[in-house]
Amino acid sequence: MELKTRVLDIPANLVVLHVSGKITTNFLSVLEAELNRLCSGPPVKLILEIQHVDSIDSQGVGMLIKARNDIVANRGKVVLIGITRRVATVLKISGLDTYFPVAPTEFQAIKLLEEKNQA
Repeated sequence: MELKTRVLDIPANLVVLHVSGKITTNFLSVLEAELNRLCSGPPVKLILEIQHVDSIDSQGVGMLIKARNDIVANRGKVVLIGITRRVATVLKISGLDTYFPVAPTEFQAIKLLEEKNQA
């Protein structure tokens, strides 16, 4: 798994986290550590870009749920972009396709994150 973090707006703590590879049991530690780091500071507005994610398993889905819950509990927000057909299928089968806000582009993700009622 490979991660790249990009800060778009320091005062708003608006961050894009690019994830590539597998979000599966054997590869979670790096992603989990980065998400924990993002959750431990001020409220983050996170765009999780997963266009280059090859696969995701139940452990990976569980970790994303936990990260989202932690971020929202800290008054932050999360939006997914770059959803592949494979990841969309896993989210739909899991009943999580409406749990994670999804945007087609980074610009539209930023607009979602700026809405007052979006979690």
